[in-house]
Amino acid sequence: MLLGAILKSIRRDKEYTLGDVARRLDISTSLLSQIENDRVQPSLHTLSTLLALYETPLSDFFRQAEHKRYQFISRLDSERLTHHGEGFSLTLLASKLQNNSLESFIVELRPGGAIDIAELSREYRGERMIYVIAGAPSVTIDNEGPFALEGGDSINFKCHTPCAIANPSGSDARFVITGIPPIFL
Repeated sequence: MLLGAILKSIRRDKEYTLGDVARRLDISTSLLSQIENDRVQPSLHTLSTLLALYETPLSDFFRQAEHKRYQFISRLDSERLTHHGEGFSLTLLASKLQNNSLESFIVELRPGGAIDIAELSREYRGERMIYVIAGAPSVTIDNEGPFALEGGDSINFKCHTPCAIANPSGSDARFVITGIPPIFL
């Protein structure tokens, strides 16, 4: 666990210089720099003192340290959910971060298949986007449409707007849906 980078980020957010912190805690600037660059692990006392200065509870610090800032998912490790009755399958893209504000899926919709997008409360100000990779899905948004989309077309809408996607064509449709979670009903 790289604690130093998080400590450096908190210090910079507080707009403290290395010198400011070193003087207040009566430690050397060199030691603080080594801690922030993960060359030296701070003692529990030093860590507690730093966090007290930064007004950051120890539990919040470690919660932040445990959360990744990025997520890589190999195509070989992608999670896939197939719903045969509705004629679709979902592949979760790299959106597994804790408290994420974005979910992304590749959706494969068989001919005659349909899917509804979760309609969130108006208090959510997020958006959703559909990007067609292949096929010709039909999209009904806010009871308007259906709009016939094809490869390369996209549509963006507020997450509180009802949206239904169907595949009236004779071939599979494939598209990406991304936006504020949860996306599906």
